[in-house]
Amino acid sequence: MSTEHRTAKGKERVEALKEAAITMFLEEGYQAASLDALISQVGGSRRNVYDHFGGKHGLFTEAVVALCGEVSAPLNDMVIDGADPEKSLRLFGKSTLDIVLNPRTLALHRMMISEGGRFPDLAQSIWNAGYMNAQRVLSRWIKDGQDAGLLRGDFAAERLAEDFLNLTVATAQMRALVGLQPTLDTEEIDEIVDRAVTMFLNGAYQPYHATANGAGQTATEPSNP
Repeated sequence: MSTEHRTAKGKERVEALKEAAITMFLEEGYQAASLDALISQVGGSRRNVYDHFGGKHGLFTEAVVALCGEVSAPLNDMVIDGADPEKSLRLFGKSTLDIVLNPRTLALHRMMISEGGRFPDLAQSIWNAGYMNAQRVLSRWIKDGQDAGLLRGDFAAERLAEDFLNLTVATAQMRALVGLQPTLDTEEIDEIVDRAVTMFLNGAYQPYHATANGAGQTATEPSNP
């Protein structure tokens, strides 16, 4: 067997080991995951794990880095453009919900919650790859809209992006994370995003209309005697 072939086979084994480790860590967490069980599944030896990853901790780190890449890739490729804010926000909202509700993304966030205290740097990496990356993409679009006079400029673009993300994904993500509603159909996603877009662009306040109550009063404000 040639050296090149042995090297290629070795790389394949390492990648197979890492992919199997990703699945195991997502399903069982760091503490419960067993190197012996992993090796029996993929092959190789403990020496392979220590030579390539430095041990279980290093393997876990590599697994999280790979998962962060999975989460961030579609966000990095996402382009929000167009002069129609409603259309642009709907496309962004639906794309973001698809990413957030992906089973592996949900499993990654559950792992971040359970292991964040033990691995704060990795938890921060997960947060940056997902939420902060989405906020960065959206805030850039919002800033362009503010500069063009299309969106109000008295709030920071980053805070507005944060508000829209919370309107769009917070409840759906939490329900999915705790298993109450792990999946949403197209109509449910559309309803969530449409409501978020309407609230974000228009708010919940009903503009004042003159009524029989008299000028200067809202419909819900009692008349002075």
